[in-house]
Amino acid sequence: MVTWKCELSKRSASACRGFRVRTRSQAKAKAERPDEKPAPRRKRKAAGELVVPHDPVNEMVVIAAVVVDERARKYLDAIPADSFYGRGHAAAWAALQECKRRGLSYDPATVQQLSGGKVDVELLEQYVRDRPAAPPNLRHHVECVGWDRARVEAARGPVASFIEALRDPTAEPDRLRALSRQVAGSFEGHGSGRYLRDPENLVAEHSKELTERRVGLATYPLGIEALDYYCEGDTRERGDQVEDLAGRPRLVPGAAPGKTTVLTGVSGSGKTTMAARIVLGLERQGRSVLFGAWEQGSGMTMEIVAAMSLGWSREALMLGDYTEAEQAELEDEMRRLGRTIRFFELPFGKARGEREFNDRNLDTIQEHIELSGSEIFVADLMRRAFKETNPDDEEQALYRLQAMAQQQRCHMIWVHQLRLKDVEARDDKRPTRESIKGSSAWVDVPDLILGFHRPALFKSIADDKMQTIVMKQRYGPWPQAVEHDYDPEYGVIENGKTIEYMRPGEEGDVDDFLGDAMPRARSRGKKRK
Repeated sequence: MVTWKCELSKRSASACRGFRVRTRSQAKAKAERPDEKPAPRRKRKAAGELVVPHDPVNEMVVIAAVVVDERARKYLDAIPADSFYGRGHAAAWAALQECKRRGLSYDPATVQQLSGGKVDVELLEQYVRDRPAAPPNLRHHVECVGWDRARVEAARGPVASFIEALRDPTAEPDRLRALSRQVAGSFEGHGSGRYLRDPENLVAEHSKELTERRVGLATYPLGIEALDYYCEGDTRERGDQVEDLAGRPRLVPGAAPGKTTVLTGVSGSGKTTMAARIVLGLERQGRSVLFGAWEQGSGMTMEIVAAMSLGWSREALMLGDYTEAEQAELEDEMRRLGRTIRFFELPFGKARGEREFNDRNLDTIQEHIELSGSEIFVADLMRRAFKETNPDDEEQALYRLQAMAQQQRCHMIWVHQLRLKDVEARDDKRPTRESIKGSSAWVDVPDLILGFHRPALFKSIADDKMQTIVMKQRYGPWPQAVEHDYDPEYGVIENGKTIEYMRPGEEGDVDDFLGDAMPRARSRGKKRK
């Protein structure tokens, strides 16, 4: 039961104000008279302006309902925040959406914190006190909120254009007829325009991200030495200038919310080991992780992650070479890690007497991300969730996962395989984008693709090196490569350094152009102890 207290202020009444829509001709006239002093403010609407009133009571009812009734919270995903025009209502709705995304219960202080102090919590408390239960006709109020949005958007767009053309004696009749059809269409399908964003609200939302970048808070490292940041001695040539890169982010923006990463390589290349190391790196940063360990299994993967955290031999664990006290220590470490790393059991491919579809499985993934409130979702292997694997089906599934990451503000890491035959057919066995298994969407959709290569898999040499190839980076330079010392028994990946790299068999003008922006390896790195 939520108990709130406050007095309803005059601010709720002020929310009834309408919206004035200035036509293009008015804006042009104002631009032609920049020195003219503005006319005194009048209470009546100015000539040529369209006032679109709305009813804030519908917004109050819907906002109160999603606080007091868990069943009503489905509307948080269905209604954009900029559908609310009452003063402070858009900020309140956005904060409640963020509460739902993070799996948090309603709390006035939390709402105020998530909104950056923009929400009048006392006013929200009054809304709920006046409406302690969701009304049985809630759907009616939801539709009214959508109808108000449709009217305002129509006034700003097709109606304003139609009025402007109607006043223009030189306007072509065909244009007037076309605009009149647009006006009618905007009202007939008023629910279909719910994804149009209000420019002011969009700028306000994006301002936070711009500020984070400017003050240096928009770096999201994976937790892997020399892969997250450039090494000492790394430089980049730009024209006649040589730029020092040491300490700057190599992965841009890295494991950022709403973005996607693919980890790929042939079987045995160290994909799962690297995924476990990344999960540990994210855990050290305090970021919550949902791990779909669908290849190794949840228990075994949790054991591997805990063993790496303790620095224990995975081979010794598999052989049972440990004491009862060491087992207890390992179990304690697993419990500790379990506070921020949740494991998602494989629900796909189990005999249930019915055919499975991609959409059904993706619904399950979305449900678990929402319930866990995780900041990172790791799927090893992601393709295990796809039961329809022709290229078109895979493409649509990946697009939906991308949209899911953006909606949930969750970074997704998909572990995926290369086609071994393609790699073995080449002299250079390092991974390429062309050798990624399945649809081309595996290359098109992710923001970052990292490929892993262990030279010892193809040559009779010591198995002590792993190369990480940056095969794609939407916001930063690629291709480039980092080499680490690697110990497969302990899952150790350390002492990284930048190495010279050119894509296998793809030398050409494009690579020469990209190479001008690529970092040069000038550092030998640290010797392994």
